[in-house]
Amino acid sequence: MAVEIFIEPELENLKEADTASEWFELASELGLNKQVSLADRSEEKKAPPYSFVDPKTEKIIRTLCPRKVKYSEYDASTIPVDVLKEIQTCIKNDWYQNIYVLFDDKSPDPFVIGYIKGKDEWRAPIHMIARWGAELLPFEQLEIKAVQRLLPNAKKALSELKHKIEYGIENPEDFIGMILSGEDVPSLDFSIGNTRSFLPF
Repeated sequence: MAVEIFIEPELENLKEADTASEWFELASELGLNKQVSLADRSEEKKAPPYSFVDPKTEKIIRTLCPRKVKYSEYDASTIPVDVLKEIQTCIKNDWYQNIYVLFDDKSPDPFVIGYIKGKDEWRAPIHMIARWGAELLPFEQLEIKAVQRLLPNAKKALSELKHKIEYGIENPEDFIGMILSGEDVPSLDFSIGNTRSFLPF
């Protein structure tokens, strides 16, 4: 079983108490209140050292791992010890409002993510804490898998849109009549879901 922990290399030394204390003092002196707010819940005033999830990566993960449960409710497979230790560290330092496991029955390699504490979850920054599985594919290959998974839905949505547009071009009076009757202008009905829902389509 392979495990990957997503600690930013330049933040790894924040796990040491002395470094964390120095970081907190410097951030405080410089008036970096938003930085300080990330750390002021820990006894040692540490900040979370995990990788920020950018929107593209979030959508790839959500496409491949549409199931989302709190870490305490996850029962699809055994969580490795190294991952449990990271979750324990996150809880001890009170970094996250919620910690979830994202997974999929088709491609089980789960991800553990955390929503930064103190903000509404729907707009809170997300950190990628860990993932595990039999084979941890590079993100370039995960993107290819996500494209392949979305391809049938994309083709269907594009085909339906093309049909509606062609009908409107050939029958503009009918098209205008439908719009006047309250129907929406034809649009691409294709989505990978709400950004924070982690639900497919």
